[in-house]
Amino acid sequence: MKAVKENIYNIPNFLSLCRLLSAPFLFYLAYAGYEKVFFNWFVINLITDVLDGFIARRFNMQTDIGAKLDSFADFTMYLSGMYGLITLKWPVLQAYKHSFFLLVFYYVFIDLFALVKFKEVSSLHLISSKVAGIIQAVFYFSIFIIGFYPLLYWIMFVFSTLSFIENMYFLTKLKKMRSDLKGLFFTRL
Repeated sequence: MKAVKENIYNIPNFLSLCRLLSAPFLFYLAYAGYEKVFFNWFVINLITDVLDGFIARRFNMQTDIGAKLDSFADFTMYLSGMYGLITLKWPVLQAYKHSFFLLVFYYVFIDLFALVKFKEVSSLHLISSKVAGIIQAVFYFSIFIIGFYPLLYWIMFVFSTLSFIENMYFLTKLKKMRSDLKGLFFTRL
């Protein structure tokens, strides 16, 4: 059977690439203390993250490389977001440092585990990851615009923990990396 060549030159992949390339800029903005510019640029990245997935599914532009590029861009965006929280909002987060660094561990460990086992970053795209991402985005908006709310932080922490557990379940069970799985109740291994 002849392999079908994917068109990797599409809008979703371009948006993911832009997000990936903006990570060093986000790190710099956080490091330099440009909180408002950092937050605005981070929001633009969040919007492009939503758009690339929507456009890819809606207009049938999904590609294997796009799923991997999106996952890698998500990882760098997550790290730059966490770095921004550490450098710009640490006084309010310091009391929660143990659980906060556990969140960082979750996302780094998932991709390190996938790199060791599959030689690529995780690109499962589970529903639980999307829900945790939405709650994390709400938390980012809250902490940068309104202020820190412990209840919202703990809601984010719990959903992120559940997402981590589900991701690790799939990563340990899969024999080959797969993209766009739904979750435990939707996916048969």
